[in-house]
Amino acid sequence: MNINTNYSQFYKGTESIRTYGSGANKDTLLVRYEFNTRDAQGNKIMDKMSVEETLKAIKDIASQYGDNVIVEFSGDGLAALAKSRKGMLPELSEGQRIVNAEREAALQKEIQHFELKPIIMPEYSGLYEADKAIAIALENCSEEEKGFVYDIIRYNFLVENTGDMTEEERLANISLGMKKAEYAAHHFISEDHKKAFLNAMQTIAKLATAGKSDANGNMNYGVHKPKYLGHGSGLVATTNTLDMMKTMDPKAYEEYERIAAQSSEEDRPLVRLKYIMNWYQNLIKKNPGVISEYEKISKNYVEQNVKNQRLDETFADIKTDSKSAFLESLKAFQEKNPLFLSKILSREISLAFWINN
Repeated sequence: MNINTNYSQFYKGTESIRTYGSGANKDTLLVRYEFNTRDAQGNKIMDKMSVEETLKAIKDIASQYGDNVIVEFSGDGLAALAKSRKGMLPELSEGQRIVNAEREAALQKEIQHFELKPIIMPEYSGLYEADKAIAIALENCSEEEKGFVYDIIRYNFLVENTGDMTEEERLANISLGMKKAEYAAHHFISEDHKKAFLNAMQTIAKLATAGKSDANGNMNYGVHKPKYLGHGSGLVATTNTLDMMKTMDPKAYEEYERIAAQSSEEDRPLVRLKYIMNWYQNLIKKNPGVISEYEKISKNYVEQNVKNQRLDETFADIKTDSKSAFLESLKAFQEKNPLFLSKILSREISLAFWINN
């Protein structure tokens, strides 16, 4: 088959499209050609064309039509032209360029453009009253503002691993988080929620202060996190059954891990679910008050280790009047203390929240 002279078999149809421009609306012909190496039954009908053959086909076919015709080429038989030299493709006439521009403008009018926004994932402390107070305070805030607050809990307060910080730096990081919380309260938390918000953030800061790390820097903050449902004023806490098993019945948890490891990847979710349900039902029968006992562990920990914690004041002098004031005072601190908490401060200064107005 000579593809240089026989293009009719690749013709796939013509349709009329409406184009829009500064003048009257008009109909334009769209002609489609599809160059595939195999037919619908999978039989090979041609080899992939070279760049030269592809360019010749485009030029030959395009030359058959007038200015008010758009020719569309597709198919795996065409050579990729993305890396071809500028000017190798056939020049479009002024009429074709106008038609293409009008068509593009029409398509853009009909396309709905959506702004992609990042999904803000809440960060909870495990202290339900504090977590809910914060969730309520943020209910009518922007996504950026919510992200800013949860960033405090995640990166300043309840850091998962502090192996790259000294204890002095860890406590100072909590102090920085409280100044950020003060900024939030002054600038975007509503007046009726401000006090509850700051009290909640202070409680979580105290929880963070009481945390202990192991030899590898992994932090333990001493409370069992419930599972939360809903958000904002509708936030509800439910018992984390798996954590309760791990805490109240370590042998059962070891068995749970063992049977999960031995089951196939396909069966594992169902195996785990059945084991947890059976364990929970049997436990409640034997000890109806086990949930209260489990929850008391966290309450007692907070009472004994958290409530009377004093917070570090390393960043007490950071200004919260405005974004620029906060940023400038933080930069001034960093200049005076270039080696202190350098990674955290460099990240903070580069946050889009402070830079964008």
